[in-house]
Amino acid sequence: MNPARITANISGLAYLPQEASRQLSAGMGALEKIASCTASHLQQGGYMTDDEAREILANYRAHLSSGSAQDSPTITDFLAFAARTQSKIHELTAEGEVARMQKVLRHRLHEHVHYWSVGPLPGRPKSLYEHSPALRIACSLLGCPSVLAGETSIVHIASLNPMSAVVAADWIRHEMTAGGQADAPFIFSFIVDLPLWEGLVQRHFAA
Repeated sequence: MNPARITANISGLAYLPQEASRQLSAGMGALEKIASCTASHLQQGGYMTDDEAREILANYRAHLSSGSAQDSPTITDFLAFAARTQSKIHELTAEGEVARMQKVLRHRLHEHVHYWSVGPLPGRPKSLYEHSPALRIACSLLGCPSVLAGETSIVHIASLNPMSAVVAADWIRHEMTAGGQADAPFIFSFIVDLPLWEGLVQRHFAA
């Protein structure tokens, strides 16, 4: 599936605004839309029922609107949130539930986002964030840290949710090419398991 089509299917999704005062609310709105699209793929892939999806989405929206998501970055991603609910139902670990959902989503997205399984990832490459502080905010909100530091013409991002990774890549391209100041970077997106993702998010975005 073409990445542009994936983001276009998330109805109403917009790029993060330049005004700092609007970025948090816009980011939370994006997380809601990503969650809805993710849940739809999980339903169609047979992972969850309509009733399960409705209940988890309602609880996730309440979680985002409560403000607690700002204080606990490792549970703002929809997959991490859903895994904690589903693990109680299926008697699996949250890590196991994330792996099951990732498998369904990668199949649904024709494995556009690859899975990282070849060892540890670096801690805090800053080149992308230093190039554009707005991208640190965007990557933080989407739970997609920039890893494998290098020139900003080549960007690697890690994610728990393939849908979030695709949206993050789109936002990064938009920000880095705004005003025609640079060519679009090559962006390599991949998903990681739950413990690795939690560690990356903590190292990159913890205050």
